[in-house]
Amino acid sequence: MNLLFPAFSALWIGILASVSPCPLASNIAAFSFIEKDCGNNRSVLLSGVAYALGRMVTFSVLGFLVVNGVMAIPSVSMALQRHMNMFLGPILLVVGVFVLDLLELPPFSFTKRIRDNALFKGPGGAFVMGIIFALALCPVSAALFFGGLVPLAAKESSPFLLPAIFGIGTALPVTVLAFSLSLGISALSASEASLHAIQEKIRILTGVILVGTGIYFSVFYTFKIF
Repeated sequence: MNLLFPAFSALWIGILASVSPCPLASNIAAFSFIEKDCGNNRSVLLSGVAYALGRMVTFSVLGFLVVNGVMAIPSVSMALQRHMNMFLGPILLVVGVFVLDLLELPPFSFTKRIRDNALFKGPGGAFVMGIIFALALCPVSAALFFGGLVPLAAKESSPFLLPAIFGIGTALPVTVLAFSLSLGISALSASEASLHAIQEKIRILTGVILVGTGIYFSVFYTFKIF
């Protein structure tokens, strides 16, 4: 009962971090990735839960390390903002290219095996994306996590639970919106053929959004052209 209000506060701080304009590009990319199997409500829900788990695990580990003094807040915050965003652009570009099937891979290649089994489809890919996006902090989400959540977790002696709840909050808007849209598409689709056509269009749109987001992060963070 004593942790009820801190838990609600952690969830609310996480939601605020997600709906602020700062992580808009990454939220759009995550939403598109989860929603690419639209109409398959179970798949979308599992991907949304996996995405939330990825963020939850990441923030739990970060929270534990920072609250227990293993890592210093300023250095961790700056390192994540500076270096993770540099890698995010190329990663999203690669994922987008494979989602669009722009590269033909040999049927038994190691790269194709990875693509088909984990990184570019389903809950496994959503889990990895949750970890990557959690680490790629923008200034607002970094301020809310290190300035709002971490002091609360330290005060309540909860280095794992409250950061985990924060992670759920950061994924909640994207997951709920993706699942709701999938339910709507399923209800509106008159036949399996029309649902397949919609799924194909969503897959292409997902790939385009991922490539576009990857270009954005590459231009501004990886190569720092602007």
